[in-house]
Amino acid sequence: MVKKVQPVTHQPLITSKNISSEQLMNDLHYQQSKQIIQSLLNKGLISTTEFNEIDTLNKQSFPPLLGPGNIDTSRF
Repeated sequence: MVKKVQPVTHQPLITSKNISSEQLMNDLHYQQSKQIIQSLLNKGLISTTEFNEIDTLNKQSFPPLLGPGNIDTSRF
């Protein structure tokens, strides 16, 4: 029996605006900084309050592509 394969199509995640290299680097730096502070939180080296405060500062320093208000860190 031969399976029919459907062609794969995709749409760009962001179609309405071009992303600059600076925006990409900011997003990368934000994601890296978030991984670091998440690791510190998981090891008990910082509190949840400290995590949220640092994350807020990181969002200001490195605005993520989704925007600082679009990422919910309240569960941490």
